[in-house]
Amino acid sequence: MPEYVKKWIAIGTSTDRLDYENTAEIVNEFRKLIDMKEAPLVVVNNPIEAWVTCSLFEQGVAIDDLHKKTKYVFDNPNACGYDIEPPTLPYQTGSFFASVFSSYDYFLNVLGVKLDKELEAKYYAWQKTCELGCIYPLDGLTVVCQKPTVVRLNENNVLHCDGAPALEYDGFGDFKIWSLSGVDVPQWLAETPAQHIDIERYNEIDNADVKAEFVRKVGIERFLDKGKKLDSYTNYDQEENSWWWKSEYELVDMAAMFEGLDSAPYLKMVNQTTGIFHLEGVSPNCTTLEAAIKERFGGRDMKIVAVA
Repeated sequence: MPEYVKKWIAIGTSTDRLDYENTAEIVNEFRKLIDMKEAPLVVVNNPIEAWVTCSLFEQGVAIDDLHKKTKYVFDNPNACGYDIEPPTLPYQTGSFFASVFSSYDYFLNVLGVKLDKELEAKYYAWQKTCELGCIYPLDGLTVVCQKPTVVRLNENNVLHCDGAPALEYDGFGDFKIWSLSGVDVPQWLAETPAQHIDIERYNEIDNADVKAEFVRKVGIERFLDKGKKLDSYTNYDQEENSWWWKSEYELVDMAAMFEGLDSAPYLKMVNQTTGIFHLEGVSPNCTTLEAAIKERFGGRDMKIVAVA
């Protein structure tokens, strides 16, 4: 399985430029598969450019004029004279569909699953589409976009780049995606050095996953600097509360980070398995470690004897 994961991640993140003749052959086989007649092929640089090209063709622009008119739309986005609807996913996502083909490939070539000849031919005609970018088959035309020029992944093989776009395309529209740990984030969060990010910008973010990446990037320490310590393990007898000391339990009011809240207590501790500090929110009526820990244990008075 790891061999197939590696193989198909490489296919899915390939930035190879498309060969026009090979692309036309793959596309014509695919059109047959979905019961469409062969049609002229137009190759563009990115998915947004492809969407505009499709929209113009559907509004009567001749194939020979599509490139010029597409450029005109991008040069005059507010006064182009054409109706460009918000884009939707393409009919077939090309190399981005590699995760699906990886499963079929493993079953066919490792587990020995057999297909009848007709179905096998159809499958491989479909699988070849992963050599391309996004595919838009229209009546009378197929639009295919090139694959990205840049794809950056982290060690977990998800889109990630701290300091630059994680995914980039050539062409009109300056198509870029900024991502941290597989989460789409604003450009400023990805590209601004951590030490230069104003921690107050945390309150501009609505998405919970983006908030988590914000905290991961700027560091929990800077957040704690904004908090007010309410209670600490050092206020309790070390012998009677040895695990409170080992976990360095503290109760910190983080209300300064949340507009409109008078109190936002968080239980801070060292995870005994990973050695990493983390915070867990508790209700505003918790003003002591005893109350906060009791709440985290479901309202029961519990004393930690050992951690397995």
